[in-house]
Amino acid sequence: MGHDLVVFRGVINRTKYCKLKSIDFRGLKLNGTFCKLIVQMWPILSLKKSQQKTKNLVKTIVKNAGVKRSRLTDEILPKMLEDLLCHEMVKNSTFSIYIPKGEKMTVKMDNLQFSTNRTFFMDYLICNGLRSITPLSISVSNICIKSDLMIGDDVMDCLAPFIVLRGLDPENIEGIELKQLEEGIFFLVASDLQKFKNVRALDLQDCNIYLQEGRTRSRTALRNKIVETLNCFSNLIRLDLSFNYLLGCLGEILTALKQPLEFLSLRGCDLNENDLSCLTKSQHAIHLKELNLSKVCQFSIYDNDRISPMFLLKITKHFSNVKILSLAQNHLPDASVSEFCHILRHDLKYLKVLDIAGNILTEENLTDITKALAHIKSMQKFRLTCTNNLLEDAMGPLDGGNNQEDLKKKFCGVLSCLGRDDIIVDIVRLSYAIFVDLVDIMDPE
Repeated sequence: MGHDLVVFRGVINRTKYCKLKSIDFRGLKLNGTFCKLIVQMWPILSLKKSQQKTKNLVKTIVKNAGVKRSRLTDEILPKMLEDLLCHEMVKNSTFSIYIPKGEKMTVKMDNLQFSTNRTFFMDYLICNGLRSITPLSISVSNICIKSDLMIGDDVMDCLAPFIVLRGLDPENIEGIELKQLEEGIFFLVASDLQKFKNVRALDLQDCNIYLQEGRTRSRTALRNKIVETLNCFSNLIRLDLSFNYLLGCLGEILTALKQPLEFLSLRGCDLNENDLSCLTKSQHAIHLKELNLSKVCQFSIYDNDRISPMFLLKITKHFSNVKILSLAQNHLPDASVSEFCHILRHDLKYLKVLDIAGNILTEENLTDITKALAHIKSMQKFRLTCTNNLLEDAMGPLDGGNNQEDLKKKFCGVLSCLGRDDIIVDIVRLSYAIFVDLVDIMDPE
């Protein structure tokens, strides 16, 4: 018998002396089907038979969600509710979740995911819309909304999952994750996000956020919108802006944040050196514990917009409290390794993980970095790539030797001689680093 079935039977078969008021699933990895069962059925199963009337339930949902009359309210909601009320579990009284009059039960969950190609967001809308009359309610800490349009779908269809924000209790939401939104969609839903003032983590990976410098009405309006939205999150300490176009605008974004960030990811963002300078001068620099600056030194048709890899290495000294630092795929130069080693030894004293995979450096320079990391007491893991070019990386397995394993032993030996057997060395093939990056762009998880 699965644990989910055991839990469900425990809920419906508990005695009248069991004053169960909360079931906390946070911290547990729940089966997807079980999550859907909880959201879709448990609140309905806690209703009395006299309350299970489609017309009245629709009115309650519409009122609490604040949605206008439309095909959704006139056709879709009634049909979904009728299907739910005709379900075997609802008709069979043995599956009813009995809660004494005047009492409430809350089911707490870590996160739920919604996308355009599944109607689960409608189940959650029903669940939230009925919260005022169901003695059993669902409380979720983090929500993830992902655009997953298929060929032939209308671009505006990706707005559908955002209906879950209606009727949602803003006090309980600590994390919001939006992924792969179509262009302009973020700015359409930004106003709906502003009510979630307790959000501590905001993930906006690959949301087609396109910000530009300049004083034109459209450019200023977009910058003001994201600044206004971020300014509402007074508890925000984790921000992921990966794969968005923020050229020349990062300073405004950072200034809008009320709390110093502990986590920031700018992976694959379009930035310039002035943006990174703003980061080093901001209140966030000394508070950051995790910083992802991978793939920010990209090709640009304008030389003055490209971040120099040497500049990137130099500014790392400003993040004195960082514990996890990623500089992967940045074309880091051998010429700056000596200065970087000095920064590692004297400025990054709390570093635990360094990721420079996808950069082509000489074996000698990688050895120097390894030695520098050995002097950091907190150091735990070093992730790197050791090859001269992509062809050599691809031909390695065909040569009959296990070059990667030999290199790993060498670097581990260097660490061992310095008394640091505790540091993990992870050598990543260049081809693998690039492949993983492409997969993340297409489907970041």
